[in-house]
Amino acid sequence: MDTRDVELFLAIARLKSISKTADSLFMSQSTVTTRLQRLERDLGYALFDRVPTGVELTVAGRQFLPLAERMQRLVTEMSKPESSPLPILRIMSGRAFVSTDVPSCLATFHQQSRIRLQVQMGLYDEMVEALTTGRVDFCFLGEPIYHPRVRLVEFVPDKIDLVVSKNHPFTHHFPGPQALVNEPFVAFSRETAPFRKRVMELLAKSHVYPKVSMELDSLDAIKAMVGLGVGYSLLPRRTLADAAHKGCLAIDVGLEDWVRPTLLAYPEEMAEHPITHQFLKVVRDHYASLT
Repeated sequence: MDTRDVELFLAIARLKSISKTADSLFMSQSTVTTRLQRLERDLGYALFDRVPTGVELTVAGRQFLPLAERMQRLVTEMSKPESSPLPILRIMSGRAFVSTDVPSCLATFHQQSRIRLQVQMGLYDEMVEALTTGRVDFCFLGEPIYHPRVRLVEFVPDKIDLVVSKNHPFTHHFPGPQALVNEPFVAFSRETAPFRKRVMELLAKSHVYPKVSMELDSLDAIKAMVGLGVGYSLLPRRTLADAAHKGCLAIDVGLEDWVRPTLLAYPEEMAEHPITHQFLKVVRDHYASLT
């Protein structure tokens, strides 16, 4: 995500108005709106709701606010002149992680070390290439990478929950995955994406071969569509903190194998680097706090 978009988010949160933010920053309202929408796409969820007096933070927006403030402090500190350049830690993340775990880990890591952080989102195939060519130092991902020059560390897995409209009959009683056989499915990501494949394989174990009514690469858009009753979806639990705000309900499928791995990958040559040990501890502590 662009740190300038994070600063813009903080300005909107402070002024509670798109137009006032545009005036204070000498921008057009359309530019402010476009940059806000870009940040929301990067995060995978909406940050503001429109109200008669302007805008107000969504539930997800209120959760993101303290992280954004910490990120702004980080950027400010990095912009200060230093006697020697700061080392750079390059991180790539899947969309689901960049909106949940990554901000918390990076904010904690920055408090403990003097280092410049570069974060970008990427697809699974891009992560494999980035790790093996030395373009990034760490990748947060939900499926393993099998490569002789890539190390993997596994953390507590994330449950895969059924997501339905708050008015769906399943909110009162969900008999199991086999009940999804005739339900329209709102799918996350493309057919070849590892998470999509995992979900399809789990459904197939229950002899369910879903009718895909819609395919989206935005978690926020999927929750919105499910909330409108377009169909059901299956998403990682950690991405569903704002499900109720979207008109959805997350339901535990009730099967132990309905999980997505939580992995951190890094190049083999980084294995003994002090930064690696320090960053791994931060990530371990983060996931330990979730259990």
